[in-house]
Amino acid sequence: MSPNKMSLRTAYLTSVLLSAFLYTSCSKGDGNGTQEIASTPPSFEVVGVDLESTYQYNYEGATEIGTEFNLTDEIGVPSEFLTIRQVGSTITFYSFASGDFSLFQKDVLTGATNSYPAFYTNTTQRSIVWGTNNEEAVFFGFYNPQGTTNLAIRKLTLENLEGDDLPLEFNIDKLYQPLYDNGRIFITYRSSDLQYRVSVYDTDNGSLIQTLDYGTESPSLLIDDNGNLAVFRFSEELVTTLERRDIDNLSVIEELPLVFGQKLPSGPINGSLVGTEFYYEFQYQQPFSLISGPAIFNIDTGENSILDVAGIKNRLENEEGISTYIIAAQYDEEEGVFLVSYGKSNTTQTLAGGVLAISKNGELLTNAEVPFIPVYFIK
Repeated sequence: MSPNKMSLRTAYLTSVLLSAFLYTSCSKGDGNGTQEIASTPPSFEVVGVDLESTYQYNYEGATEIGTEFNLTDEIGVPSEFLTIRQVGSTITFYSFASGDFSLFQKDVLTGATNSYPAFYTNTTQRSIVWGTNNEEAVFFGFYNPQGTTNLAIRKLTLENLEGDDLPLEFNIDKLYQPLYDNGRIFITYRSSDLQYRVSVYDTDNGSLIQTLDYGTESPSLLIDDNGNLAVFRFSEELVTTLERRDIDNLSVIEELPLVFGQKLPSGPINGSLVGTEFYYEFQYQQPFSLISGPAIFNIDTGENSILDVAGIKNRLENEEGISTYIIAAQYDEEEGVFLVSYGKSNTTQTLAGGVLAISKNGELLTNAEVPFIPVYFIK
């Protein structure tokens, strides 16, 4: 979590324009893959930033009215926080300043807040790459000592800030972002001999449960609607296999070959697997007006439906007389819609944007404009 490694958003405020946020979700759907297509504006909650503050914005679809909370004034979240993690209804902001890491937490259901200013000082002993947390502790993935790529994980209990280290593997090639779910952290990395592995860490007792070896196949992870681990495996020739593992004993319960057509990022992915439908961000071949956009892949039929976000974006710009850039798309399992965040391009220092709610058949349901840049959808 050093400023040059863990930040998902350090650069874009300095250049005013934002790069895409990656979201991972552990929310569950109804499991039948036949969710009703929405035709009315959905409700949603989003986190946004401007040059001075961080905001929470709750939008009520039935009334089409939003409520804004300034989290900088409320709990001290800086506008240039490093990243956000979410466990249940609690969102946690990580920040780094003057050699220290700080945490700021809010339960979006109850409104309860906690702050841990300067709770951990960065030292030359560890090179922090990322951090994640549950309700009781923070977990840092790091290299030890600095200058090496010897991977380890550190557990810091929030109650007393006492910590323990667990070495995982020496001299790795690359470490990816973590996936937390129900007391476990799935840690994806590539070893020195370029083999992909996923170490499963028990957050309760601070021990290693198992390491899954995927060889040269790149694993892309999420938790499916049944609560099991879903792994999209990509060979060097882009042969794709969907593997599902029982979340309790990690045994393989399904292996399904797919004709998918593109490689997903290694580690946790921004997607939802509900029944036979995989909701994800399609990566466009460049040059194109968008880097990525929402899509639906049917596991059974192999049909890939790519929503026309570029067309919606163009119509919005023509009608409003503005220029926009898409930040990210997130499928909302509860509402059954895609949420797409965007920013408005201008020559001033004012940051503004909005959220597009788009049905599964590509219908624009609402355009909720906000006086900041929306960067994270609260699940």
